[in-house]
Amino acid sequence: MDFTTLEFIFVFLPIFLAVYLLSKQPWRLHVILAANGLFILASPYPKANLFWLSIVSIITYTTGLFIDINRQKGSIAKLAAWTGILSILFTLSAFKALAIGVGDRYTNLYFCEKLENLFLCNARGFIVPLGISYITFQSISYIIDVFKNQIPHEKNPIKFITYTLYFPKLISGPIVNYKNINKQLQVLGAGVDDIAAGLRRILVGIIKRILIANQVGIVANAVFNMPQSGITPKYAWLGLLAYSIQIYLDFSGYSDIAIGLARVMGIKLPENFNYPYIAQSITDFWRRWHITLSIWFREYIFFPLERKRFKFFGRQMNILIVFLLTGLWHGFNFNFIIWGLIHGVFIAFESTDGGRKWLNKISRPIRHIYTLVIVLTGWVFFRSPDTDFAFSFIGKLLGNTKNISQVPFSITTPLPFIEPTFILAISVGIISSIPFFSIFTILKEKFLKKPAAFMAYQIFQDVILILIFIVSIAAQLAGSFAPNIYARF
Repeated sequence: MDFTTLEFIFVFLPIFLAVYLLSKQPWRLHVILAANGLFILASPYPKANLFWLSIVSIITYTTGLFIDINRQKGSIAKLAAWTGILSILFTLSAFKALAIGVGDRYTNLYFCEKLENLFLCNARGFIVPLGISYITFQSISYIIDVFKNQIPHEKNPIKFITYTLYFPKLISGPIVNYKNINKQLQVLGAGVDDIAAGLRRILVGIIKRILIANQVGIVANAVFNMPQSGITPKYAWLGLLAYSIQIYLDFSGYSDIAIGLARVMGIKLPENFNYPYIAQSITDFWRRWHITLSIWFREYIFFPLERKRFKFFGRQMNILIVFLLTGLWHGFNFNFIIWGLIHGVFIAFESTDGGRKWLNKISRPIRHIYTLVIVLTGWVFFRSPDTDFAFSFIGKLLGNTKNISQVPFSITTPLPFIEPTFILAISVGIISSIPFFSIFTILKEKFLKKPAAFMAYQIFQDVILILIFIVSIAAQLAGSFAPNIYARF
C-alpha cells in the first residue's frame, strides 16, 4: 500500500492512529504489529509479500538466537552469523537477478509456468517482495550487531517482528538499525507536540509527492519513454530537470511521511535527506542524499574494508567497491552499476590529496556546478531503460541533433505543450530543493518567546498546510496515481 493512495490517507491512517493513540501503553506494540500485517495484506500480492518478509525475519531472529546461545563458542557463533547473512543475501540476490530487465515487479514468466508457486509467481511472472532490499540491510545489521555484542539478541519475537516489518519504513526506509530503535519500542508514547509535529510532517510529505513530484513526473516520463529519434536537446534538458526534481521530492516526500507517522507513535526515525542539490562535492552529496543508506554502507562495508585496505590506493578501491554494491543494491542492471561507479569514481578522486586540494582551490559556485553535472549525469543512467539510450540522451544534452525525426503527438504527449501546472510544480520543486522554506523555521523560533504571536503563526501555518493538502488530494483525484519510485528497489 502506497502512502499517497486515498485508501491509506483516508482509511488506514486515521483508523490506525485512532486505535493506537487510544490504546494503553502495554497494547501499543501489538497494535503496531497488527498494523504491519494489515499494511502488507492490503498491498498487491499480499501472500507472497507476507511469506518472504516473514522468512527473512525468521532467519534473522533465529540467527540472532543461535549466536546468543553459542556466544562462548566463537567459531560456532561466527558460522551462524555468516550462514544467516549469506542466506538473506542469497534471497535478495535471487529476487534482484529475477527482476533484471523489467520496469515493474515481475519477470521470467517461463520459469513461473514451471514452478506455479503462489509465493513466487503470479500470471505475469516472479513477484519481487515489498521492501525486500530494506529489510535485508536491516536484518544484516542486526546479525552483525548481535555477533559483535553491540546489542543483545531480542528475546521477544513480537517486538522483533514489529521492528522488521514496521510499516512506516518498510517500503523505502529510512534504514534503521535495531540499536537505534530498541529503547523506543519499549516505551511507546507521544506527547501532543510530537503528534502535531508528526501530522504536519505527513502533510508536507503528501504535498511533495502528489502536488510536485507527480506533476513534474508526467513530463519526465514523457521524455524518457520517448523514442530516441524524437528527443531534441530541449526535451532532454527538460526531462532531466523534471526527473531530478521528481526523484528527490518523491523519495524525500515518502521519508517525510514515514518520519512523521513514526513521530505520531512516539518513535524518532533518522532523517534521510538534507538538501542534496546544494552539495559542494559528490562526497557532500552523499552526506545529504539517502543518508541512512550511506551510513549503512559506511558502517558495515566501508569501515571493515578500511581495516584491511591495500597499501596503494586502498581507500579509493574500497570506495569503488562500496559504490559498486550501492548500484547493485538498486538492481542487477548495468545502468545502476554505471550510476554507482560514476559516484564512486568521483568520491575516490575527492578522497585523494590532489582531489581535496583541487576542491579547496576552486570557488563555491564552480564546486556546485561540478557536483550538479556529475549528479545529473548519474541520473541519466539511473532513469534510462538501457545504456544505449543513456549515451544517446547525453549526446542530446550536449546538443547532438543527428537522426532526430518528428514523432506523433500520441507518443510525445503531453509534450510539446508545457502546461502552467508543470511550470508551477517545477518552480516550487526547485525552491523546495534549497533551504528556502527554512525561513519559516527561523520565524517560528522568533515567535516562541511571544505566545500570542506563536499561536497565530502556528494556526496560519496549519491552515495553509491543510489547504494545500486539499489541493493535492484534488490533483490526485483529477489525475492518475503514481507509485513511489523507490518502492521497486
